[in-house]
Amino acid sequence: MQDFNVSGVVVMCQPEDISKLWGEMEQIANVQCHYKDESGKIIITIESENIENEIKTLKMIEGIKGVMSAQMIYSYHSSELESMRDDIQKADSIPQILKDDTLQAQDITYAGDVESSLEAILKK
Repeated sequence: MQDFNVSGVVVMCQPEDISKLWGEMEQIANVQCHYKDESGKIIITIESENIENEIKTLKMIEGIKGVMSAQMIYSYHSSELESMRDDIQKADSIPQILKDDTLQAQDITYAGDVESSLEAILKK
């Protein structure tokens, strides 16, 4: 597997510029547009062989006419992703009660609090 970096970026612009900027950013190598909304927010990812190229691409996006800001929200390396995938595969976060095909929904009683149960599941 080839090593790479991936960064999530939030791009802010005027709402009337969304379509134009979406199209321009889609033309940039290693950039993918994922989400846009009427407020002027566009969510993109930048994939690159190294952080230096990611930063160059981010600076290029910041320089596009109509972009008010472009902020890197997260960044990770492919080796981190593989490690996370391994952890997810190893984790058994589905409660046993949900795996029991013989149990009927009407037979389940709830006597706890959701927050504690979720915290316990997420800590696994």
